[in-house]
Amino acid sequence: MATIRELAQYVGVSIATVSKVLNNQNGVSKETEALVLQAAKKLNYRPNLNARHLKTGTSKTLGIIAEDLTVFNTPDIIDGIGVCCESRSFHYILGNLRFDKRFGHETGNAEQKNRLVLDMMDQMLSKQVDGIIYIGCHSHALAMLSRSEDTRFVCAYCYSEDPSIPAVIYDDRQAARRVTDLLLSKGHAKIGIVAGTKDSFHTNNRLLGIQESLYEHSVPYNPHFICHGDWTRDLGYRCAPVLLERGVTAIFAMNDLMAMGVLDYCNHNHIEVGRDLALIGFDNREISSVSRPALSTVALPLFEIGHTAASIMLDMIEKEGVAQPSRILLDCAIIERESTGFPSA
Repeated sequence: MATIRELAQYVGVSIATVSKVLNNQNGVSKETEALVLQAAKKLNYRPNLNARHLKTGTSKTLGIIAEDLTVFNTPDIIDGIGVCCESRSFHYILGNLRFDKRFGHETGNAEQKNRLVLDMMDQMLSKQVDGIIYIGCHSHALAMLSRSEDTRFVCAYCYSEDPSIPAVIYDDRQAARRVTDLLLSKGHAKIGIVAGTKDSFHTNNRLLGIQESLYEHSVPYNPHFICHGDWTRDLGYRCAPVLLERGVTAIFAMNDLMAMGVLDYCNHNHIEVGRDLALIGFDNREISSVSRPALSTVALPLFEIGHTAASIMLDMIEKEGVAQPSRILLDCAIIERESTGFPSA
């Protein structure tokens, strides 16, 4: 593998000229630029990123800390980050905390989780990253991330308790409001809700959106139409008969797994979803499009969350002093399929 000095000697130009070409700077003829790039490919030149960092003060590298790579939302967020980094000639280093594998849906273990986060941050900073994007398993507040002179942070799919740290999440409340509007427009005044856990950020924001829609349409809010779940398919199955016995004609499940549990119950009991009962989920998981009937759902802007978070981070690095947003809420999209009947006009 050639050095920049060897590359310059091979082409017969100065080191400064080679450096300008490799860093996309002006002042070099097209012919010389082509010769340098051809030689770099032939000699298998690779830039010394550590040397570049010492010279420019930036490593052109981001750190990504993911709470768990196996959770459905994370890959598309990382894809968005990657596309943004590629478009602006940045690289990234990826770290996986494995929270879901280690702890499942447990809400405790705060001290152990914090220790894992801090250890991963130390690893990232030891590699001279220019900033860290933190990706949550779900939208929740982070106490351990705070503004620092030495470290730039952006949160994706979660947020920091420190409001000076930018966060990019999606608008649960508005999405649930639009789902309720949709079901009401189809004539369903008795809407059952298979909610998530009571302490969940997502659950509470979605309940607010549902209540706002019902209020605007002068439909009374009935707390007996809510069955709290634990985000699992089995729980959706158990909630279905409870809500059906209370007379609901439509069910809004707060994730697709619980919606699939409702669908299982209906299929086992000869209830035709899409005709006898309207059903809609949330998250647009792969299973929603291949179920029978196909499940209406809410698609999350996961790629956009990653791309936006990376764009904010790169602006922080390249445009120091420019004010950055505290929290960005991105819109979700409702995908109507067979389970809610024919699309509304």
